[in-house]
Amino acid sequence: MPNPFLLATHITIAIALTITVGVQSAELARIRTSSLINPAVATLRAALWSTPILALLTFTTGAAVLADGARRGPWVGAGVLSTLIIGLASVWLQLRLRRTAVGDTGLVGAVQWGVPAMTLAAAFLMADRPQSVVVAISIVLAALGVTVLAYWSAARDAAA
Repeated sequence: MPNPFLLATHITIAIALTITVGVQSAELARIRTSSLINPAVATLRAALWSTPILALLTFTTGAAVLADGARRGPWVGAGVLSTLIIGLASVWLQLRLRRTAVGDTGLVGAVQWGVPAMTLAAAFLMADRPQSVVVAISIVLAALGVTVLAYWSAARDAAA
C-alpha cells in the first residue's frame, strides 16, 4: 500500500490538472464563439503553460506512488499515454497560438473536447485500475474518438 501522503499529493496534482484543463476548454470555447480573442488568449496561455507542467507532475508523482507499492497493471501504460496526450496537446496549441491566430476551428474543437476527454480517461484509469490491456487501451481510444468527433463537428460547423 503506497504512502497516504504521496497518494494524496498525486491526487491533488491530478485534480489541479483537471481544473486547468477545464479553464483551457472554457477559453477555447470563448475563442470559437466570440470575436473577442485577445482577452481569452491571455487566460488560455496561462492554462496552456500550466497544463504540461501539471501533466509532468502528475506523471512523476504517479510513478512515485507505483514505486511505493501501488497496484500495477496495463492501466499504468494507458494512464501514461493519456497524460502524455494532455501535455502535448497543450504544448502544440501554445506553439500554434504563437505563430498565428487560432485559425483552424476543427483543431481548436479537437483540443477543446479531446483534452478533457483524455483527462476523464486518465481519472477513470486511476480509479478503476483495469487489469485487462483491452479495457485499459479502449478507454484511451474512446477519448481519442471524442477528439476526432469534435474535430469533424467543429470543422463542419466552420464550413457551414
